[in-house]
This record gives sequence, structure tokens and C-alpha cells, in this order.
Amino acid sequence: MLQELFKGLSIVVLLAMLGACATPVEKAEPASAADAAAEAPTESAPGTVMIFVDREAGSDQAYTTRIYVNPDFMHISDSRSPEDFILFDRKTQTIHSVTVADKTVFDIGPKPVTIAPPIAIKYEEESQPSSAIPKIDGRQAQHYLFKVNGQHCYDAVVMPEDFLPDVLKAMREFRTVMAGEHATTVNQTPPEMLDACDLALNVFEPIRHMAHGLPIREWDRHGYQRFLKDYRNDFTVPLEVLELPKDFKHYSIGDVLSSGS
Repeated sequence: MLQELFKGLSIVVLLAMLGACATPVEKAEPASAADAAAEAPTESAPGTVMIFVDREAGSDQAYTTRIYVNPDFMHISDSRSPEDFILFDRKTQTIHSVTVADKTVFDIGPKPVTIAPPIAIKYEEESQPSSAIPKIDGRQAQHYLFKVNGQHCYDAVVMPEDFLPDVLKAMREFRTVMAGEHATTVNQTPPEMLDACDLALNVFEPIRHMAHGLPIREWDRHGYQRFLKDYRNDFTVPLEVLELPKDFKHYSIGDVLSSGS
């Protein structure tokens, strides 16, 4: 799953849109028998679950992504490869991408972005008020348009900061860790492949589009889309869901680069 995040620098984990404005969001019911069974396990962890509908750039096929957040972890899985998952340890700020078929775990630890932008980046945002965006739990979302060097790069329909604040914090943490990882490859990227929008969004301003709150719809100029379909507070998962397989091989981007893969 996380391997998809390394296809160029147009890497947005977790955010997008299928229309021009938000639709009402209802609190989710269990999506499957497995989810229903997770409601009352013997040992469980309460948190918030969100169901997103995503579409990758260049694809006509939408898929479902489930993101579970509690104070210690964020767990991400999707309908394309249900057995695989991403586990973000919020205590250590480390991302683990688990691939079951290969029995591997790809690890990404926290690191600061210490490089300067290799090209000029001027980031701007514009608010796009719309009465067509309905309220969720009495809160009004706002449409923001983001530009870099005058080019329209990204859109987000954003809820106020008091909507699922810990989820917002976890997503900001996750994207900050990813930005540190992306920064390690910027200087190896050929100059003709550098893109100001991608560098801003994924390396130098990775949480700018979350500055006002949690995006419930997002989309970019490449065709990537995401919208929040459902969410539910006080959702519990078995504790083993938040554990890494003990017999899987761990590796990192440094291992990949040193091996020439």
C-alpha cells in the first residue's frame, strides 16, 4: 500500500474530491461482519474511524479507504488490498507499511526537512465560500484553493479545527513524517522532473492544506480525488489490529537505495 506513495512526488496520503462541494456525512455503521465483531472484543482500543472514497490520478476506478485513529496509532487499509495496511505509531512518529504477501514491513522514521527548495516556491491560498456546502454536526465547511507560483495546484473542502481534532492532529503528524522521507530524495531528482506544486504539497508545505482544519473532500490537478463518506466516534478495534506481524522482515528507504533497487 505505502509503495503507492513513492510514485513520483504527487503523493497525497490520506485526501480528495468527487464533486465541487461536500455532501452530508453520516456516522458510519459497521461496514462488514468483521467490523461488527470489532465493536466489542475482549481487549479493544476505542477511537475514531473514517471511511473515504478515493480515486488515483489516471484511474477511473474508485476504492474505499478506512482510517482508524486513537491517541497512540493511526491504522490505514483499503479495498484494493484488504490484508495489507499502514500502521502509524504516534508515540514514536514512525510509519510502518505492511505487505502480507511479501511478509515485509516498510519503516519510515521521523526526520526533519533540512534542505532548501531547489526551485522557487510561492504558496498562496484563496477561500471559496459556497452556500452549497452543507453543515456537518452544525459546523460549516469551507472550500480552499491552493496555488504555487501562480499555478492552481490543489483544492480542499475543510471543516473547522474543532471537528475531529485528534484525527486532524494525527493526519498532520503522518504527513510531516512523509515529508521528511520525501525530502531525502529531492536532491536525487532530475531538475526537469521537479514540480513546484508537488514539492510544496509533499515536502515543504505538507500540512498547509490542513491549516484550517480537517479536509473532507480534496482533489488535485492530476485527477486524484478523495471524499469522506462516513465517520464514527467511539469505534473500537481489537488490540491485535494495532500490532505489527512479529515474523515479517523490516526494511527502509536506505536499504532500498543501498541495494540499487
